Amino acid sequence: MTPVLEVPGGGAFLVRSLAADDLFTPEDLTDEQRLFGRTAAEFMRNEVLPNEASLYAHDWAKTRELLKKAADLDLLRLEIPPEYGGLGLDKVSAAYVGEPLALNPSFGGSLGTHTSIGTLPIVYFGTPEQKAKYLPRLGSGELIGAYALTEPQAGSDALAARTTARLTPDGTHYLLNGQKAWITNGGFADLFTIFAKVDGEKFTAFIVERVMGVKSGADERKLGLDGSSTTVLMLDNVVVPVGNVLGTIGEGHKVAFNILNLGRVKLGTRNSAGVRLALNQSIAYARERRQFGKAICEFGLVKQKLAEMTVRCFVSEAMVYRTLGDVDRALESVDHADASAALKAIEGFAVECSINKVATSEALAYAVDEAIQVFGGNGYSREFPVERAYRDARITRIYEGTNEINRLIIPTRLLKSASALVREAAGPIPEVSAEATDSVLDAERQALAEVKRLARTALAGAAQAFGAAVRDQQEVLGHAADIVIECYAIESAVGRAVKLTARGSERAAIAADVARVYTSDAMDRVAHAGKQIVNALAGQSEALESLRAAVARVREHPGTDTVGARRRIGDAAIGQSRYPF
Repeated sequence: MTPVLEVPGGGAFLVRSLAADDLFTPEDLTDEQRLFGRTAAEFMRNEVLPNEASLYAHDWAKTRELLKKAADLDLLRLEIPPEYGGLGLDKVSAAYVGEPLALNPSFGGSLGTHTSIGTLPIVYFGTPEQKAKYLPRLGSGELIGAYALTEPQAGSDALAARTTARLTPDGTHYLLNGQKAWITNGGFADLFTIFAKVDGEKFTAFIVERVMGVKSGADERKLGLDGSSTTVLMLDNVVVPVGNVLGTIGEGHKVAFNILNLGRVKLGTRNSAGVRLALNQSIAYARERRQFGKAICEFGLVKQKLAEMTVRCFVSEAMVYRTLGDVDRALESVDHADASAALKAIEGFAVECSINKVATSEALAYAVDEAIQVFGGNGYSREFPVERAYRDARITRIYEGTNEINRLIIPTRLLKSASALVREAAGPIPEVSAEATDSVLDAERQALAEVKRLARTALAGAAQAFGAAVRDQQEVLGHAADIVIECYAIESAVGRAVKLTARGSERAAIAADVARVYTSDAMDRVAHAGKQIVNALAGQSEALESLRAAVARVREHPGTDTVGARRRIGDAAIGQSRYPF
């Protein structure tokens, strides 16, 4: 048995075997969870989509009306504890309910901001008094929440904030001064989590009501999500009671980074739902559009696009629900009333959350781009749906931490256990457990083992070559992150396919094709990233020869007939007129 590597913030999958039965997949959703999802989908179809014109006209009164209707269906109180009027649902349920929001990403942004970063700071960091005062009103839609971290001069470098908080002479209030930027729901929210530096030094979070003096700027004219409100906030001597400090003075970074991590836990389901929506729209169009006497879905290069969109949707779902299932299992052993313990449990999957954020946002970018290609000239027209989807998707690689920041989070968190990685780098290679599935995906499981070895060797080599200065080697870290991401993606896809096979699913054969196609292509990407690291470390690391050998083993993967497999995947999607899983 390969020992489990204890890595702060996640990544134990690099040295641990995954039993398919331990992998939570979309197929494991319960009837109750699916019922919540159907409720959200019906709300989006029946209430939101008919009002899209009002949203795009910036009728924020209509947005608030729709949010109140969502509250009446319990959609705003999913993660609020029961003692404060909520449902206290698990992360899988909350994330699954978020999938239908992809039907209108603008409203999805408004609702998602309110329920996630607008509400969860109080859930996890609020005092009992703060929770009792605000959570029931947030859950009912009486108050709409927002989150104000970014500033004009402080984006990814949040701790460079210039907004200040100074105690009044009588010691009863703080005066907040400064400006916040890119605040979703900024034009109409009632309650904000605002970050400021007490005495210009101690980075701290505050619960701030609009009536305390918060002023909003005009709505930004955005590339996408143009049916959501995004503004600057002006803070000019905003008077905040001392009782509205959220968490501990000087520890606002704990609020900021934990809440962003919580957002990443669930963000991937909305991205994967967006991939699925783009695919389904593309299939419908390709079946109807005829050229040269036949439907364009019959042409190989179009079918290949539909197949690849199917592959990326399957893999994205597998990754995201795997993480959600792991988070929920970790939370089962934690007292739900102990917020700090819950946050610590969730932080244990910070690496996986960053992996999912990068992978699913880039899968979405691919899907909407290829959807426009399938639609051809019509895809460029605002009369067809994929043009807006293309614009709306672009922000997903920027918010919740840019993909560049998340690519750095992955290896730097793993390198906190650099000594363990060095020790484990040449050890036994963990594999996905076959578990009575005979030879199903054997080649892919072996490929996964080699990617795990390469990931560990690359991280160990970088740590040896650069020591503490490795944080400055962003290009090397980026390539290492890509290897780790592919490792998690391959393992999740293979595990899901193995699980479907073990259950005798009628979709097992197509799932196996998906896993083979993804693994075959991923091995080429991994080999490329590994080669870049080898060349960057030339003459600087004792692990160089091991690293070269690990890259060589990755290159030895024979691959599969991806042309034939993609034809079968494409035929399955076209035959069902939708995503086949």
